[in-house]
Amino acid sequence: MIEFIRGLDETLFFVINNSYAHPLLDAIMTFFTLAGDTSVWIVFGLAWILLWDVNHWKRRAVTFLLIMAIAGLGVNLLKESFHRQRPLARFKTEIDTGKLVVNTPHQQLVSRSFPSGHSQAAFTAATFFALYYRRHRFLLYGLAGLVAFSRVYLGTHFPADIVTGSVFGWLMAWQLWRLDPEAPFKSTLAVTEK
Repeated sequence: MIEFIRGLDETLFFVINNSYAHPLLDAIMTFFTLAGDTSVWIVFGLAWILLWDVNHWKRRAVTFLLIMAIAGLGVNLLKESFHRQRPLARFKTEIDTGKLVVNTPHQQLVSRSFPSGHSQAAFTAATFFALYYRRHRFLLYGLAGLVAFSRVYLGTHFPADIVTGSVFGWLMAWQLWRLDPEAPFKSTLAVTEK
């Protein structure tokens, strides 16, 4: 069963990485990968909080940084536990002999693939803002999804890496929001859980 899932993951990787390869998409996906870096999410997240949350900005800024730090630490612990090779390392022999091509116009990474840190950071930040502010949820999740997709398109991750990183980031932000005694909008959660 694991071999079947791995084979499906690798097949889907090549569909995304090879089938859609185009110089214009290379540039667009590189932009989303660079914009999806953890530090970028933190800078823009703090700027949003400082500009738009005049009443709670100190507490929300600390909460946002705490959520990003805990989720980032968690995903790095998972990376250290799984040691999954990235596509360039996994298919090195086939690439060297010309049997396979991996489209990697941006980063040439080879180690610590599972789960995707970019996907985790994007979905942690998107979920934080979706839960704490309830504005632009669809836009935020759309941007987070493009960041995750860009990692497969650019040949740095397998689809299972981005799905796991995305779910992990969402789950961490959601769980910490639930534990926050001063988190907004929890009354709507209590009503739906009854």
